Amino acid sequence: MKFGIIVNRRMIDPAAGDPYGRLFSYVNEMEDLGYDLGWCGHHRFSGKTAFGGDEATEPSAPLPMLAALLARTRTMKFCTNIFLLPARHPLEMAEEINTINEMANNRFILGAGIGYKPDEFENCGWDFRTRARRFEECLEILPLAMKGEPFSYHGRHFRIDDVTVVPPPLRGEVPPIWIGAVSDPAMRRAGRLGDGWLISFAEHLLELQDKIAIYKAIAAEHGRPSTLALMRDVHIAPSRGQLDPDFLPNIIKVWQSYDAIGSKADRDALSSEVMFGGRQVSLDEFAPNRAVVGSPDDCIREMERIRDIIDPEWFFITPTGTPDPDRQIAELRLFAREVMPHFRTE
Repeated sequence: MKFGIIVNRRMIDPAAGDPYGRLFSYVNEMEDLGYDLGWCGHHRFSGKTAFGGDEATEPSAPLPMLAALLARTRTMKFCTNIFLLPARHPLEMAEEINTINEMANNRFILGAGIGYKPDEFENCGWDFRTRARRFEECLEILPLAMKGEPFSYHGRHFRIDDVTVVPPPLRGEVPPIWIGAVSDPAMRRAGRLGDGWLISFAEHLLELQDKIAIYKAIAAEHGRPSTLALMRDVHIAPSRGQLDPDFLPNIIKVWQSYDAIGSKADRDALSSEVMFGGRQVSLDEFAPNRAVVGSPDDCIREMERIRDIIDPEWFFITPTGTPDPDRQIAELRLFAREVMPHFRTE
């Protein structure tokens, strides 16, 4: 497996002489610890987003932010997870992605999704209701555009005549597009049109087996790659007695907030009862198959189950239950030292 960590806007201090200094130091340390990728979301017109509590962790303009981080790292890749692709013109995206990858030696990956908040589209003149079809056209156009060769495309929403995007892709390498999908139709779209599936942290591990089999079959039918990037809540402490009692309440609050603003994930029965039915459970009851929690040995055991059951190429650590950046960093250090070496792939 390869491992990804969040790029968190809560590490930015607008009042400081170097507002991004702490964030730059963070990604440099994570790269030195062996993390392979930094990822960030994309949300507009909101002062708070799910992972940040009362502050927004997800940037409104992720591409320029990640460009700065790519310029300050050596080997770490960066990925949007996810970018609101139907709210941009695909030719503009192709130009910006090729420019970023030219600068960063092909270390940027586009993670894209359909979005679920109408204001993020309508305030910029995009029709929210037609975003699904527009998203599919973007996924058809981008691989053609990013080749840097003349092409035309005539669709319902985009008409492009004999255009060549510059700069061309560095060394001819067109970057992959990974698709965030939390519903069955979205997962099938990822198989048809994407190069990978960004799997929500809300997915139950055992229920993923059949979904992944379907996804991989669809991808093979359409001649597509089928990279798996699994998102998971992680909470690690030197011993179980040092786990944060607020970890599960924090997860519940975040999952409820996603549902309230329109992100309706497929959740297993127990998760639904805990999130929306008020059922009280212990962390020991909730965590298996839904999160990686406990001492280093506990986390290794759950990671072994993940590897044995779905074997994802990528493992993205989400900070849903630990919103404090200092605690996130401390846990990422421990995870890198005690857990990652058992699962690393080159």
